[in-house]
Amino acid sequence: MVTTKLNNWLSFGANMGVVLGLVLVAYQINQEAELTKSQLFSEATSARKEFNQAMMGSDPLQVVAKSVERPHELTLAELQVMDFYFISALNELRRLEQLREAGLEVDAEVEGFHHFYFGSNFAQAWFQEYGGQNEFEATRERVRNTDPAWLVGFFDRVLGRLDGDSGQSLSRDSTVRE
Repeated sequence: MVTTKLNNWLSFGANMGVVLGLVLVAYQINQEAELTKSQLFSEATSARKEFNQAMMGSDPLQVVAKSVERPHELTLAELQVMDFYFISALNELRRLEQLREAGLEVDAEVEGFHHFYFGSNFAQAWFQEYGGQNEFEATRERVRNTDPAWLVGFFDRVLGRLDGDSGQSLSRDSTVRE
């Protein structure tokens, strides 16, 4: 009788071990599936980023500056460069929001990031047309609430901190005078 009870308890313990092992295996499979999804998302994001960068060309900064200074003079090709520029910026904001949702502290980085990309009249007009339905609500609000004069104001403040003759040149640019 004691042996039968002991065998029953041992069988029960063994069966519980098997059940717990199966639960652990199922949990690990689920974790692996989540990791695979994250990896696929990361690869897709990288591919989009590479595509957008290729479409912007090697140096979009001249077009970006023109969009701030003289937006009505942008050609169709330059408008398309700006489209890819803003989409790339939104992809980066989306990535940062996902990191934030995962529990990482990125608020300061996100807060400063959107000003440089969406702090102009042209950028605000583009975002209004784009709509941002696919963006995080926090991203939509940050972009919508960005001062359209922020970018110009920022650089005006930087220039205001300089003396009249505070230009600097690299040593390779200066000529040696005798």
